[in-house]
Amino acid sequence: MKNDFYIDEFDQLLAPIETQETYLKQLFTIYHQRLLSSPDVLRKLERRGISDEVVKTNLIGHCDRKLNRYISKSEKPDGAAFRGALRRVGLTSVHGHEIFRGCIVEPIFEDDKVIAAMGIKLICPSRPAPRILHWYREQIYTKPLSFKLMTWGKRYVTH
Repeated sequence: MKNDFYIDEFDQLLAPIETQETYLKQLFTIYHQRLLSSPDVLRKLERRGISDEVVKTNLIGHCDRKLNRYISKSEKPDGAAFRGALRRVGLTSVHGHEIFRGCIVEPIFEDDKVIAAMGIKLICPSRPAPRILHWYREQIYTKPLSFKLMTWGKRYVTH
């Protein structure tokens, strides 16, 4: 009987991790769907050497600052959980702003877990700000990562 208690405690500890992973996958799926529904952005990428096929097979996305339309408000439990998970891993600021806003985003998966992402600003920032952003999931990635966006769209990322 006592062993069952420990197993239950262990399951309760794992539940937030699995939920957080689900939210991360949902975020990058939303970004991907936003890119697929943006023909102008897809044309820009195509001109820079990043084909529709590459976008689809690698879950490349676009953070167009419309995430709030796709997740519940923070007053609702599921919205608060989603937003809290993004904030805890550093994908949103304390004020809820997405770190990749205005970027083409490439997530990297390892064993079906999101371990990192890179964003490249679609338009050069008018104020001093980085054009290329990296996000690494704390204590998850195990080796140096190579983002394919850096090689697919050389012309795109170098000007």
